[in-house]
Amino acid sequence: MHGRELVAAMREAARKHSLTWEALVPDSDRVDLAHEAAEERAFDELAAARRALREHICETYGITAREFAGLAKL
Repeated sequence: MHGRELVAAMREAARKHSLTWEALVPDSDRVDLAHEAAEERAFDELAAARRALREHICETYGITAREFAGLAKL
């Protein structure tokens, strides 16, 4: 995948995770455990998309994951 596709995949995974999280925790007083497995799958998909994007950026620019994370502090 190319950078734009990875960004799109990351955004879609984040959108799906948001929906499953809202189903799992519909408000501050409730947790609907019927949605737990779906939320966990969406969380794993989000982590995989994030990792793929990070690896692409690091490979493209020749930096380590630690250097990339350090950019967020600037």
